[in-house]
Amino acid sequence: MLININAVFIIFALQAKFVKLKNKVMRKICLTAVLLTLVLLSFSSCKIKNDIETIPAKEFAEVIANPDVQLVDVRSAEEFVEGNIEGSINISLAGGDFCGQVDRTLDKGRPVAVYCRGGRQSAEAAEQLSSMGFKVFELENGYKEWIKDGE
Repeated sequence: MLININAVFIIFALQAKFVKLKNKVMRKICLTAVLLTLVLLSFSSCKIKNDIETIPAKEFAEVIANPDVQLVDVRSAEEFVEGNIEGSINISLAGGDFCGQVDRTLDKGRPVAVYCRGGRQSAEAAEQLSSMGFKVFELENGYKEWIKDGE
């Protein structure tokens, strides 16, 4: 667990006040404050893996121009055939075996660019991909924004 230097100073300051307190009620209040501070600081200083960048269509176009980037459409197969970004593969989030399909299809050593129709499914997929160890670029506002921007 990582604790920043400010947290250490706060803890020492609270401990110093705690030692000086004679009243048992005040000691309990102070101890509770110290413990609560430690808990809050531990949550704020934990490094959560979040390799997700949500980017607008123009920037997304630049990212997917890189041949190393794997482009994934997470909509249903029916939505995919109605229109998609050239070069994308379809791994449906709603298919029930998203993680299994990702494991069988994608290379963890390469970044993934992900999109859906409006952004809700791709946000969920991006979280799952990130938790699996991928660097993820998510198209902000989805395929409809891509079409609107004329990409």
